Amino acid sequence: MTGTIILIARTADVVPRADTADHISRPASPEDRDALAQLFYSAYEAVGLDSANGGGVDTLDQAKDIVQGLFDGEYGPFLPEASPVVEDDNGEIVAASLVVQRRAGEGLPDAPYIFELFTHSAHRRKGLAERLVRQSAAALKDSGHDRVSLRIREDNSPALALYLTLDFNRWQPEAEDDEL
Repeated sequence: MTGTIILIARTADVVPRADTADHISRPASPEDRDALAQLFYSAYEAVGLDSANGGGVDTLDQAKDIVQGLFDGEYGPFLPEASPVVEDDNGEIVAASLVVQRRAGEGLPDAPYIFELFTHSAHRRKGLAERLVRQSAAALKDSGHDRVSLRIREDNSPALALYLTLDFNRWQPEAEDDEL
């Protein structure tokens, strides 16, 4: 089984680009719970990841519980202003970046945390994930946060490539006070 790694970046280094996407983005809200749970479940189902393999969820009900817990603050205070969702022309959510102020738990950076980033399988390879990470980082920077963190499976090459392109680095707890 493959482990996970924690990545961290300076929000100032993850600069937004001119937005050329056709899709509309807006902050996530509690009214999006069901749509986000469905997207969460289907996004990971499409790539064959489940919770036993270190990613995704096993059932739609599990996805609903996690999304509800996110909005309830179970994983840390939810930051809607740093949690954009992308809608298609029909108003359906097709991608989301969900951010908490600091992820609850031991051994994690004291920084805002991208709890989940997912894209509907029909909308992948269009730059939506990159756009969302950039929007999240910009909102965090505007709110006075200088770093953003996340955790990914170390064998998730596409995600790792995205985050390295965006100047994320592997987080080392002993280097917390050092430069990134």
